Amino acid sequence: MREKSISLLRELTEAPGAPGAEDAVRDIFKRYIKSEIKTDKMGSIYTRCKGTYDTPGIMLSAHLDEVGFVVQSLTSDGYIKFLTLGGVWGPVLLSQRVRILTDEQEIPGVVVAKPPHFLSDDERTKEMQPDNMYIDVGAESVEDLISTFKIQLGHTIVFDSGFAPLHHPGRFVAKAFDNRVGVGLVIQSAQELMNLDHPNTVYCGANSQEELGGRGAHTAVHMIAPDIGIILEGIPADDLPKSEKDTHQGALGKGIQIRVLDPGTLMNRRLNQFIIEVANELNVPYQIAVRRSGGTDAKAIHLNDFGVPTAVLGIPVRYAHTANSIMDISDYLNGLKLIREIIKRLDSTICESFTQY
Repeated sequence: MREKSISLLRELTEAPGAPGAEDAVRDIFKRYIKSEIKTDKMGSIYTRCKGTYDTPGIMLSAHLDEVGFVVQSLTSDGYIKFLTLGGVWGPVLLSQRVRILTDEQEIPGVVVAKPPHFLSDDERTKEMQPDNMYIDVGAESVEDLISTFKIQLGHTIVFDSGFAPLHHPGRFVAKAFDNRVGVGLVIQSAQELMNLDHPNTVYCGANSQEELGGRGAHTAVHMIAPDIGIILEGIPADDLPKSEKDTHQGALGKGIQIRVLDPGTLMNRRLNQFIIEVANELNVPYQIAVRRSGGTDAKAIHLNDFGVPTAVLGIPVRYAHTANSIMDISDYLNGLKLIREIIKRLDSTICESFTQY
């Protein structure tokens, strides 16, 4: 299972999938899932894993997209201006390699970074914003960009970063662990559920355009109409240099994060407690998080119809929303184990107990 998971994560993270252009990730999902596939008109994709009973319906959900960029304009001397798709901090962009997805091919490029030799005193201390940045693809003019490179306004752009192991035997670096770890968990959970007895029906899938405010989740939840929502995410790890250990709620290698709240969602407490009890029974490590910032597709899902008891389970990812993020495979594998056992136990009686007020 470990090697299969690593291979899948390599494939998922190296695929391009900016918001609204998640085709390559969707194709991977289709290739690994052999049962019937259903999509909505926003590009979210789901398969149904039928258990012993039709209900409760459980929405096991990740998101397809990664933070990316879009071609905004072309300069006369052959450079590209761009807009961000999702939350990206300006300083992490300079000198990073990117890929521009044209209609015919992928064009490699680099975000322009002025050498220190040419920086003024003001430029050395001023934080540069994406609005003032350019991408260099080696073109000599705007005509070159259009006729030779076939680059057009609106083409999407992603970081160009490969998947690689670190010296630590369980840790890996790649772009887009947010949220390809979630997509990986959904795919592997669906594969297991096809051959597993469970007292419910699980809709396993992934939503489009989460990085633009959870847009795909708004339509996908109407398509599924679930009784329970479980969101699988690559969450920002907080075990960073000079951070206080006592405040860590998402450290690498310490287990899956069970979120209590963030600005968009207050999770169902009874569902969270059920998940905690399962984790304790299995001796699966976990971390409890109360988040001051951020959000997930849970915001849209938990407000559907009369309300959906929803939980967010997150794999800690260092340096999320950058070209190079890091995750620990033990968190992923423990998360996979926990998800399987949660699904095996979620019957109608238990699910109804979450909303008996």
